[in-house]
Amino acid sequence: MDPASLPAPALPAPVRIGVAGDWHGNTGWAVRAIRRICAQLPAGSPRIVLHLGDFGIWPDRGGAEFLARTDAALAAAGAQLWFVDGNHEDHAMLGRLSPGPDGRCPVTDRIWHLPRGYRWEWHGRRWLALGGAVSLDRAERTAGRDWWPEEEISAAQAAAVTAAGPADVLVSHDCPAGIEHAFTAPPPAWSRADVARARQHQELLAGVAAAVRPSVVLHGHLHEYYRRTVDLGWGPVSVTGLDCDNAQHGNWGILDLAALRWDRLQGQLLTGLARSLARRAVPPAGQHAARHR
Repeated sequence: MDPASLPAPALPAPVRIGVAGDWHGNTGWAVRAIRRICAQLPAGSPRIVLHLGDFGIWPDRGGAEFLARTDAALAAAGAQLWFVDGNHEDHAMLGRLSPGPDGRCPVTDRIWHLPRGYRWEWHGRRWLALGGAVSLDRAERTAGRDWWPEEEISAAQAAAVTAAGPADVLVSHDCPAGIEHAFTAPPPAWSRADVARARQHQELLAGVAAAVRPSVVLHGHLHEYYRRTVDLGWGPVSVTGLDCDNAQHGNWGILDLAALRWDRLQGQLLTGLARSLARRAVPPAGQHAARHR
């Protein structure tokens, strides 16, 4: 069944959640991040880490170990992890998953994939999951081993999400077009065709965003932390992009769900004086532009 056609379940709403950017199957980083995130989530409320893709679904022994150790860390913390798919995932494996009663697809006891178009409600807000992006380093990869054509949002998926109506929060891996970034020149190994495909994919995502009109967008993929309010044609949109594993700051944060406000970002305290100091610590645009996205 198309997840976009399912009614949005009103799932138990946490007080706060962790939100994380790309981990790329980095087991040590993931385990440490889960411990630190969950230490800041209140007891007595569902503990959820919402992951923005390039999580670490991979077909080799390292991929299996990553899932096992990540699941164990979540169990120790009494938490779950929900993720949208990135471009660097084994999409063949994801395609074999069967959705549970509410539409989420269980990977392990505590790890759930949110299929493209999956919707749910927290605190009266409509959330929409829409993973997928283009691998800019496609020329260096092999189909079926470390690259899968299903990495991109298809036209049919975009149409189904659009037809399902508005959403308040868009959780994506890619960044919609229309949000300006200043990156360094792409590495010579990236083909012009793949760069062009990436731009087209961001335009496709922007078209979906224009149809569902979220007021908040959370994404990964660019390996750059930033927070910005932009006007994409339907009013102000609060956009947060999170950095990747091994980043000094900005790979994960704690989000207050009722207020949709960041309480903390990795490496930055966002309360009182620290909130004003954090604004000075935003990394320069393009800091991670040369890393594989």
